[in-house]
Amino acid sequence: MRVKGAEALLMSAGIRTDVSPGQKLTIVQGDVVRVNLSFQYRGPAQSVTPYASIGKITFGIFDEIASARGSNKSLSQSDSFISYTAYVDIPSSNCKPEANYDLMAKLEQYPGDTEVRLTDVIDVIGAMEFRSFQITGYDVV
Repeated sequence: MRVKGAEALLMSAGIRTDVSPGQKLTIVQGDVVRVNLSFQYRGPAQSVTPYASIGKITFGIFDEIASARGSNKSLSQSDSFISYTAYVDIPSSNCKPEANYDLMAKLEQYPGDTEVRLTDVIDVIGAMEFRSFQITGYDVV
């Protein structure tokens, strides 16, 4: 199984990857999309769970098609902001071959404060594809 990433830098929680913000990630159905997150936190010590999903936004509602939780992240007590990173690996086997999937990420315990969405950032192809296959000649050998 291959791991791929999808990227953008956002204000409260960033999603970073090997594609530039605004560019699409093309995957084969069944690939794993790694969503890298970054955020800053200050407050009491606690544990949070990163969550990410591939889906479609329709009338402002995010319809999840494939989703996953990352490993719990322990946050230290602090009066000043501390930077953290996390990631979530989303298996894409539930995604049908289609263009313009959307991406959403959040911390499960604080969805209202952390949820971010990217639109039209993932294209899924159904299988490996061939192109321009043809006979280029034939001879007696």
